[in-house]
Amino acid sequence: MASSNKPKLIHDSLNQISQTIRFFANGLFSQTLFMTGYNLSILHFEHLGYSPSTIYAIFYMLYIPVGHFLGCIFVFGWPDNYMANLLSNAPVGLSAMAVGTVLTGFLSSIEFDAKVEAWSSQLMGTVPEVKEEEGEFYASLVVMVVTGVWTYLLCMYVNASDEKKSTKKGAAVSPYDKDPGKEL
Repeated sequence: MASSNKPKLIHDSLNQISQTIRFFANGLFSQTLFMTGYNLSILHFEHLGYSPSTIYAIFYMLYIPVGHFLGCIFVFGWPDNYMANLLSNAPVGLSAMAVGTVLTGFLSSIEFDAKVEAWSSQLMGTVPEVKEEEGEFYASLVVMVVTGVWTYLLCMYVNASDEKKSTKKGAAVSPYDKDPGKEL
């Protein structure tokens, strides 16, 4: 009987922390995993002729289930039907992937990382280092912020509507939730 209470205790403990804070903390953890994997993918596949935007798109698509799993565990709670929830959240990930891919391609085409390094060297009064291989670190940070805000807004909308459905299904409907037109 004690083991059946453990998941409830963990869930109750997490619910004592604001969902926005949990989303932010999960986002930091998830983005750290994502950026590490993405930058490792850049190092392994860019020299083979793949563009950073292509690498980003493929890696992001593979990462969608991982990010969704982490969101279920730490932010929104485990859904009644995991696959249905994953499929309802997939458009969020796919749209973030599209935004991130376009932004990554744009930032790569304008050599954003080189410009940031040149700008920071001028600001510090040093000479920029000449590198044989350019990374995508600064571009990754910009993409992370933009896709993070995008994902936050969409996830809160999609998962809040799922949460409202499940609470209405299991709880008594308050007089404020009733539709007077359906009462007639």
